[in-house]
Amino acid sequence: MSIVTTLQKTKLPVYYAFAPKLTKPPYLIYMGDGQETFDADNTHYHRENAYRVEYYYKEKSESNEAAIEDILLADGFIYSKGEDIYIEDEGVFVIYYYL
Repeated sequence: MSIVTTLQKTKLPVYYAFAPKLTKPPYLIYMGDGQETFDADNTHYHRENAYRVEYYYKEKSESNEAAIEDILLADGFIYSKGEDIYIEDEGVFVIYYYL
């Protein structure tokens, strides 16, 4: 399952790398975060792309966070979740998910 298809299941707007100006939170941004491989005998036996997903919001919604997390897990994405970070210049919060 692709990360885009998975994130679209949240029903939140999803963008790659950045959201257009004047986009109102909540929304998700995703970006590639490298690739993990298992190598032996001069070949790749397993490749897995890593991603960073950013959840932007103005008001805390634990139900949105739970929905994001449940959908990620249901589609086989293992993640770690960062803290709530306030971006003062933009007046929004962000949580980073690392997949």
